[in-house]
Amino acid sequence: MIKNLQFSVFLLGGLCIGQVGVNTGAPGSTLDIRGSVSMPYKLINTAAYTFTDQDQFLDFRGTAVSLWYLPTAVSGNKNFVGRYYEIRNGSGVNITVYPAGSELIDVANNSNSQANVTIPSGYYAIIKSNGATSGVTWVATLIAPNSTTTITQSRFSSSILGYTPSKTSARVVPATFGGATVTEKGCEKWSVNGHTYCAYTLSAAKNFYDTFSFAKQVGGYVVTITSNDERIWLYTNILTKYALNNNIWIGYNKVAYPGNSTSFTWITGEDWTIDWTTSPNSTPQNYFNSGEPNNSGGSEGSCHIYGITLNADRKWNDLSGSSTSQNSVNFDNVILEFNED
Repeated sequence: MIKNLQFSVFLLGGLCIGQVGVNTGAPGSTLDIRGSVSMPYKLINTAAYTFTDQDQFLDFRGTAVSLWYLPTAVSGNKNFVGRYYEIRNGSGVNITVYPAGSELIDVANNSNSQANVTIPSGYYAIIKSNGATSGVTWVATLIAPNSTTTITQSRFSSSILGYTPSKTSARVVPATFGGATVTEKGCEKWSVNGHTYCAYTLSAAKNFYDTFSFAKQVGGYVVTITSNDERIWLYTNILTKYALNNNIWIGYNKVAYPGNSTSFTWITGEDWTIDWTTSPNSTPQNYFNSGEPNNSGGSEGSCHIYGITLNADRKWNDLSGSSTSQNSVNFDNVILEFNED
């Protein structure tokens, strides 16, 4: 009782001078707490969730992709500038977080004014209100499970690719290719590896071999995705931002080495980033759908990102490189990668 009374008197005194201290008689900040702090914890496992004003730390453990919805920037006459949510995705699937209505969200320093943000499996996110009432009303920071890992270009070989790619600024985008109209949707640079990725839509579907020729003509190469960090950045900043919702070829193909069986390799000769912690074997950080690649029919020598209607997580699959569609979804979206500006 005496302690509570002392704290109340101190609290009132602190309020008068604009600073409040807990377990300290000389607060150095507006609120100075010299001890532990308790905030709400909530376990979520549903396929949809709406944030509340009682939430702080949310731990997702669902088994299906989950859609989460932020509150509107202003509720009545209340603007909750500075409110933040912590989200731990402890599941094996993605969470996609949507601001309300036409509000937008900035993600870290490389993906501004987004309609949503995806929190991949294993990631931690902080989403904070910036006080705006329209436009960008939230800012988000994603922290990767291995966020201290530096990603570098590994063993890129123009001799394996068969040509030397151009700089992004020197690319030549044709008006048409193989009878199809070409539209460049936009380009984004990933600060981690310094590469630029450009998004295209074609008015007609193309097989892998034609897509490879298109990439060579433009000056880039069919995108290679050798780590989870690259994939996550690419999905947010290219697939989502430019609405590339159909099937997309990636540069991962079988090679028939003389005297040996065929095996998959990146068209640039690059290496995977390896996850050394998986059991019973260490594994490349790939994103293949369960059971893939499976060489169904014995002729699946190329790989692609599933169209969104075929797989909501946009996982990967192997397919014959001569295909122009899969399950009625066309290969008319293209991502090209450039090593230099």
